[in-house]
Amino acid sequence: MTILIAIFFISCSKIDGVNPSQNKALMDVAGKEEKANSGYMQQALDNWIEKDWTPTVEKDESIKKKNEDESRDFTIQEYVDKITIYASEQNATSDESHSQKIKTMPVIGK
Repeated sequence: MTILIAIFFISCSKIDGVNPSQNKALMDVAGKEEKANSGYMQQALDNWIEKDWTPTVEKDESIKKKNEDESRDFTIQEYVDKITIYASEQNATSDESHSQKIKTMPVIGK
């Protein structure tokens, strides 16, 4: 069991972004290796963000205005606003949305 945990932590420290850059001792021992090719899930997420999330969210003028200011601090509310915009856009274009099906159920919806 101890060997499995050690292997897990060593593999985590080799992934970019997992190991803390302030910990010089860890960086000296484990190093930092980046994979040349990302995995399927990362590629799928990157494609979704690039082709679906960003164009949908960037249509909103208030989001465009906030994104122009590079010095602003990120807030959770900004992310929630983007989720709301994306969800409303997806529900408006989808006739078979899950939320619409739930709302038509007799006990829950109408």
